[in-house]
Amino acid sequence: MSTDRKIFPVESLLALVTGKDGIDSKDIAGFIAGRSIACDCGAKAVGPFAASWLTRLYPGFAEMEWKEDQPWESFVSKAKGVLGDTVSLTPMDGRTKALVDATLDTLAQTIEDLHAQKLAATALTERVTILEPVEARADALQKKCDELETKIKAMNTEMGGFRKQIAEFQGKVAINHDELLQNIKSAIKDGLKGMVVGGVAADSGEAPAAEENAVPDDFGFCASGANNDGFGF
Repeated sequence: MSTDRKIFPVESLLALVTGKDGIDSKDIAGFIAGRSIACDCGAKAVGPFAASWLTRLYPGFAEMEWKEDQPWESFVSKAKGVLGDTVSLTPMDGRTKALVDATLDTLAQTIEDLHAQKLAATALTERVTILEPVEARADALQKKCDELETKIKAMNTEMGGFRKQIAEFQGKVAINHDELLQNIKSAIKDGLKGMVVGGVAADSGEAPAAEENAVPDDFGFCASGANNDGFGF
């Protein structure tokens, strides 16, 4: 057991073991626990252990019980009648000290975690405040993109129809140029035959000799004709 001793007012000790609000009990809690207590919650955590420790040192304290409907002053007065105005205490040791240390370490870690979470929540809130307008603009842009995508799909569908119509049209108007030229040549030959035969028949009433009225085989486009006069197509 520690031989260090310190004297405290009874009221401060009672405030510690009962967890009474409004009374600073950190100093006495730190002394009993043998470590620094920085917050009121730490003092309240030490309180139940301090009550056990105090009962060990002063067995008569076990009879002291404060009820919430009991005036604080009367409770302190009754305790002073048993313990005196002040008490001399030594710090905890052994198993009680180990339990207090474990409790305070857990409490300190919990407070640190809560503080970190609070900072993270604050940073997240600030980030949300910054991002809200950006997200609103992003939503508007996404809506426009969706509208444009719909229009593009409709245009692609329409263009597909146009391509189909063009393909059908091209199939219908496809021209065989060699066949077209041959048809024109044949038509011209037939026309000339009719003109020559008809004219001779009207003047003489006799059919002209076939060899005089025949259209030469080389008549046509880019041919010179039978007498090589350069006429042709």
